[in-house]
Amino acid sequence: MKRAFNSLDPLSRRSFVERMAKAAMGVSLLPLADQVLAQSAGGKAKHIIYLYMAGGMTHLDTFDPKPGTEVGGKTEVAKTPVPGIVLGQYLPKLAERMNDIAVVRTLQQRTADHRGASYWMRTSYQARATIKHPCMGPWAQRLLGKMHETLPDSVVVGGGGQHPGAGFLGPNFEPLPIGDPQGGLPNSEISKTIDDSLFGKRLKMMETFNSDFNRKFKNEEIAAYNQFYDNALELMKSSDLEVFDLTKETQEKRDAYGMNQFGQGLLLAKRLVTQGIRYVEVVKGGWDMHNDLWGNIETTAGELDQAVAALIDDLKAEGKFDETLIVLTTEFGRSPRINANAGRDHHSLCFSGMLAGGGIKGGQVFGKSDDKGHAPAEDMVEQKDFNATIAMAAGMPLDQIVYSPSGRPFMVAGHKEDLETKEIRPEGKPIMPFLG
Repeated sequence: MKRAFNSLDPLSRRSFVERMAKAAMGVSLLPLADQVLAQSAGGKAKHIIYLYMAGGMTHLDTFDPKPGTEVGGKTEVAKTPVPGIVLGQYLPKLAERMNDIAVVRTLQQRTADHRGASYWMRTSYQARATIKHPCMGPWAQRLLGKMHETLPDSVVVGGGGQHPGAGFLGPNFEPLPIGDPQGGLPNSEISKTIDDSLFGKRLKMMETFNSDFNRKFKNEEIAAYNQFYDNALELMKSSDLEVFDLTKETQEKRDAYGMNQFGQGLLLAKRLVTQGIRYVEVVKGGWDMHNDLWGNIETTAGELDQAVAALIDDLKAEGKFDETLIVLTTEFGRSPRINANAGRDHHSLCFSGMLAGGGIKGGQVFGKSDDKGHAPAEDMVEQKDFNATIAMAAGMPLDQIVYSPSGRPFMVAGHKEDLETKEIRPEGKPIMPFLG
């Protein structure tokens, strides 16, 4: 039965689930059918490399060009091997690899505020003063378990101080922050300059100072922080620290990614997931192009294009592409109207993102923007739907409830509560064609 079900194409499987539901209960259960199909299709990605384009990446000049129109500006196209699909001229290497890439052109946000939109994109929830929500890496660790015995389960490269991190999940789930990917792991050299005897004495002294406090205040939060410090100390003594050292790579490999912070960040991300880290986020700024867009985008998009193409090729060469999900997103897009400063302003109604590897079916575009790239014309995708697709590709259950310390329920890609039955249901809907 299971073999016959899996042999059906996605549309046939959907129909099969619907017919079974109708036969059993006399009703149509479309939401249930979607969830069953998503569960059967996802779960191939063991690792996630999440690329965040900070500042609002212009969709009209990257993944959704409108050549020859007033809103298209000076941007021409790069042809792809997939009939009917083109990318912006500044992404020629990604265009060549379109068979491995799935693009969504109808992402939509509820705000055009950088901070609020970034938070919503990373967490599926609106920012609130009373609670902090986790980003995708900590969610994966909470729902799937820790992957590596010594190394952290998630790392954020260039994230800055406003990153939501582990949110209410606590310090055990906090991503390791890396500012400069070429600088190695900060302070990791300290443990090498102190002999084991002196290091042990300092630890014993610290434990003595903390003992009274730990006895007086015994709760889960204190225990979590103690475990966090224990993990950090174990990491400082580990030989696995070499994975953070990019000088171990050949100069030829480093040049392939680009000798800039983003390119080297992606090379570090590849090294980390190859070593067994589940989730790495790499942030690239420079997209807030209110002024002189065409004087800036060639460099900004060029660094993106070179690094992501090198990452795809590298993962394929090492046999890791099918188990590593590459995600590229941003907080919102840029306006179709070109302003007086030859730039584009904030635009939340329509923008683009990209997925590749990790079981994602490439060579396709989901959603269609209108002629001006102003709003979705077909298949609008909210941030929680995009995140649901990531979660399902990695095998995270969309319907598992995790409670915050205050007792409030949350799910990885958003949730809603039936006011009458009080039933809590997942809100984000995966993009099924991407999951194949």
